[in-house]
Amino acid sequence: MTSNDPFQHKRSLYNICDPHYLRQMREAAGMDLVVLARIACLSVAQVQALERDGDENFFYSDAIKRQAYKRVLMVLGAEPPTVEMPEALHDVDKVAEPHRSALAQIVAMSEQPAMGRSNFEWVHASLSSLQAHKQLLTALLLLTIAIVWFVLRSPQISVQAVPSPQSVLPSAVPAPAPAPAPAPAPAPQVPVVVSAGACAYSNEPMSELTSFVARKEGRYVYLVSATDTEVCVVDGNKEATRLQLKAGEDRSVHGIPPWQVSGSNLQKIQIYFQGGRVSLPDNASRVKLVEVPVAR
Repeated sequence: MTSNDPFQHKRSLYNICDPHYLRQMREAAGMDLVVLARIACLSVAQVQALERDGDENFFYSDAIKRQAYKRVLMVLGAEPPTVEMPEALHDVDKVAEPHRSALAQIVAMSEQPAMGRSNFEWVHASLSSLQAHKQLLTALLLLTIAIVWFVLRSPQISVQAVPSPQSVLPSAVPAPAPAPAPAPAPAPQVPVVVSAGACAYSNEPMSELTSFVARKEGRYVYLVSATDTEVCVVDGNKEATRLQLKAGEDRSVHGIPPWQVSGSNLQKIQIYFQGGRVSLPDNASRVKLVEVPVAR
């Protein structure tokens, strides 16, 4: 057996995913399937598939299966296959010789005197460089002029001397009345959502509705109006919210279920609850939305 045979044998084990070798390594390490799967971030079924000769499709591709096989072997303490260096790279001097030659040529070229250039050529090169930066120099000049003009045109702040109490003579002229304090700005009004006494929790019997397929929790109600109308929404804490909706306008009200929704034009409103639209009964003016478990 040559010196390269152990390397080829180890490489073949990783490429063909030998199940017997993996089972021997795990039994020698005394590790349970569940523990090995948890450490390798795999399922128990995937580890069992790696230890069997079957063709169970527990991996998306053969490449993913080989990567999982390598990871499990490394968890068990096996060394991964290394890449054998070619014989041509073993001699350091032979490898570095071409690079040293290239570096020597670069150094020799950098030490050579510059090509003879006339004064005219140097002036022409300088003018070309100045022409390339003409726009930048113009912008800097304009910015400097603007700063100087702003400093010269800014008003000077004068400080008036405060007279001392001894220099103030008594006068019979009454002091002017203090200016009235400005009236406080009115608090911003929110005309869209208003809590009102007429919109409140009701103990009257009403239709109880649920979502056909519950995809979300019932912590809010989403309303879309087809016309200008007013609707009252009350949550499980008996907190009432009155909405003034325009045609095509939508609103969301957050709270806890169950919900009570009422209005004179309730049929003109689309009600969405737990991720789905709720079907309203005919001529219903008040309904109750009851939360159901979310479908998983």
